[in-house]
Amino acid sequence: MKTALATVFFTFAAGVFPLINAEIYLAAVATQIQQADALPLAFAAGLGQMLGKLPWYYASARSTDIPWMRKRLESGKFQASFENWRARIHGRPWFSAAVMMASSLFGLPPLLVMGAVAGALRIRLWIFAGTILIGRTIQSYVILAGLTAAFHLN
Repeated sequence: MKTALATVFFTFAAGVFPLINAEIYLAAVATQIQQADALPLAFAAGLGQMLGKLPWYYASARSTDIPWMRKRLESGKFQASFENWRARIHGRPWFSAAVMMASSLFGLPPLLVMGAVAGALRIRLWIFAGTILIGRTIQSYVILAGLTAAFHLN
């Protein structure tokens, strides 16, 4: 239970502060756990990462109201790119979910970037949070289960 709580807190911090690496933490945890603990800890890691990205989501959702950001959105190239992505996302929840899932699982586009722009693009919150929870849980499970199996080979 202590390890699960520590995992939620550490991965939350990693979600908020990009210099903290959740994967290195999970690799270290994998040396100390049994295979059966991998799934609950992977869920804890996914939950922490998802919660850690929510401040980025809400900050970016409000960023379009800031005067200097509105000015930036009015510049030609930036506005065209932003509107292009907004048009792709708007009314296409499956496309939004696919982009967020790819970001959560594989880091393409980087989750840090998607966390920072998803609110501004108005990706639905349930898609944003749900795909991060699922994607990061799967990614964390692969790390934990794979390394636990490797460390316990005798």
